[in-house]
Amino acid sequence: MNKLLRRVWAEIDLDALDNNIRLIKQAAAGKPVMAVVKADAYGHSAHIIASELWKEGVWSYAVSNILEAIDLRRTLPEAQIVIFGYCDPEWQQEIADGNFEQTAANADHAKMIADFGRQHGIKMKVHIKVNTGMNRVGIDTAEELAEIMRLDWLDIKGVYTHFAAADSDIASDIEYTRMQQRKLDEIAAEARRAGIPVYSRNSGGILYHGDLGGDMVRSGIITYGCMPNTALDVPIAIKPVMRLRAAVCQLKTVPAGTAVSYGRTFVTDRETVLAVIPAGYADGYSRGLSNKGVVYINGQRAPIAGRVCMDQMMADVTGLDVKVGDTAELYSDTIDEIKVDNIADMLGTIGYELLCLVSKRVPRASVRNGKITEVINYI
Repeated sequence: MNKLLRRVWAEIDLDALDNNIRLIKQAAAGKPVMAVVKADAYGHSAHIIASELWKEGVWSYAVSNILEAIDLRRTLPEAQIVIFGYCDPEWQQEIADGNFEQTAANADHAKMIADFGRQHGIKMKVHIKVNTGMNRVGIDTAEELAEIMRLDWLDIKGVYTHFAAADSDIASDIEYTRMQQRKLDEIAAEARRAGIPVYSRNSGGILYHGDLGGDMVRSGIITYGCMPNTALDVPIAIKPVMRLRAAVCQLKTVPAGTAVSYGRTFVTDRETVLAVIPAGYADGYSRGLSNKGVVYINGQRAPIAGRVCMDQMMADVTGLDVKVGDTAELYSDTIDEIKVDNIADMLGTIGYELLCLVSKRVPRASVRNGKITEVINYI
């Protein structure tokens, strides 16, 4: 059903997305861009995002797991889809059938993949993860890389690492990032000689470490117009892609001394007009914004009154020009106070988390030139 439920919804701005990927390509200086669309494209809808990026000439995509890969393949039949997370033996046939490229996390994991390929007569496509300082998955030595490269039935498509602090301007973090690149270069030397792509630069690497090179770049959070680190200026003019909106469903006037919402944590000190907004923490709008967050209605600032509920919240609209049916902006692309990055700072978290928390009961509506072009309803 391509019909928008105007309760709470996320608008995905295709014009902003196009702007961002074009600037990212310029920053990549001719290197191919792999778009990271795991976690449903950081909450934006992998279908909407990948469909648009494909039109913009992005051919490579990264996901977290096989189920995300299968879902994305429905949208992009011809794309290179790389699975960064662990893939167990039970899913190797689906990986082969979908023409997916999976991460080999270590030598034993690579042997399991190669054994499946040998048993079924299929060359399995892999990218070898190198641990250079994140200390998550990945091989640690050039000897392990050579051992994997000697395995039959593997088609090695890339060797990569992940930077831990590329979005920092602290001197020790800058040196740590450079150490990680040096370690990757040392471990991956044989792969380079074999003509296998070697890559490392994530969003922070694209923005702040262009001199580190690599055969491709991975564009994550900056694709969506958010900052890897809000303490640092972003050197390209990216724009937020998501707007989170909800409709005012009721207005009520209450006297001074009225308790609002659970726990009676907010009590009116004057006659107050409350706007009831049908969005809550089950939609991904953090309960941590109780009594401290704000929404904007018709450009007017309205503080949240009381606790954010599972499905609803209230805002103080006393003296404002608001009516039932008006749109409340929860996350904005233009109002600084309610940009995702700034709300995240207030909550002591990161924009990544808030975007990913927008739940599946919130429809995603793609927008171009201010008009809705497609609606994704998950339930």
